[in-house]
Amino acid sequence: MGAIQSIVRSYDRAMKSSKVQRYYGFSGFFNFGYWGPHTGSQREASEALVDRLLERIPRKDGRILDVACGLGASTRRLMDWYPPHVITAINISPAQLAEAGERAPGCTFRCMDATRLDFPEGHFGALICVEAAFHFDTRDAFLHEAQRVLAPGGTIVMSDIVLRGFAAAFAPRTMVPRANLVPDLAGYAQRLAAAGFVDIDVRDETQACLGGFQRHVVHWPAIERRAGRLSFRTGAATTFVARIISAYFGAVTKTYLLASARKPMRPTPDAS
Repeated sequence: MGAIQSIVRSYDRAMKSSKVQRYYGFSGFFNFGYWGPHTGSQREASEALVDRLLERIPRKDGRILDVACGLGASTRRLMDWYPPHVITAINISPAQLAEAGERAPGCTFRCMDATRLDFPEGHFGALICVEAAFHFDTRDAFLHEAQRVLAPGGTIVMSDIVLRGFAAAFAPRTMVPRANLVPDLAGYAQRLAAAGFVDIDVRDETQACLGGFQRHVVHWPAIERRAGRLSFRTGAATTFVARIISAYFGAVTKTYLLASARKPMRPTPDAS
């Protein structure tokens, strides 16, 4: 429980920062996003990331689970694709869930650990997890639970981070469990297969996601200064912090990936 609470406190503080909220356009997002040639803001990139994942779900006619929903921005985006009554979102932070419920009215929100999903087998047609599974203790436990709660033929879509080998030592143990370190995309795909998934598609989107975020975040303070929303002194300090953030994520991240996979229509011998 101490490890979980450490993660909750860290994200609660970061998400409530006034500069973070301004950077994300007061949208409630908190991810790197997906950056195309015409993406103009972090909010647009974060919305595009959810859309890119949802495009990998072939059928959108059943229930969907939003895992680690944060402040509910991803859940709100799901409402452009699904009616609210079929959307369930979970998180381990009561404070984040309170805001998420206001942002996505009509959806169901529950406080729950992603590695111990309190849902019956085959309950959801799809599951989405945006930029969070590398924190779960463990990712493998989450993947097995996700496979269990998906209906036969159901789809899981994820954005996730393959961290460099030293990341677990560089970051506190509670933030990056060593069991979540995988060598490469092939190793990541193997974890999905070991959980019983088929039709596995794992793609390197480091430049479109992390790279786009890094390019934007270091220039954002100057944009805010020119618009008169930051003083020169505050802008200089914010630029310094933005460069540290960009360098840190560049150092610890090996690959930023988008993944999708399907639960087979009938049990396979390797599924557990």
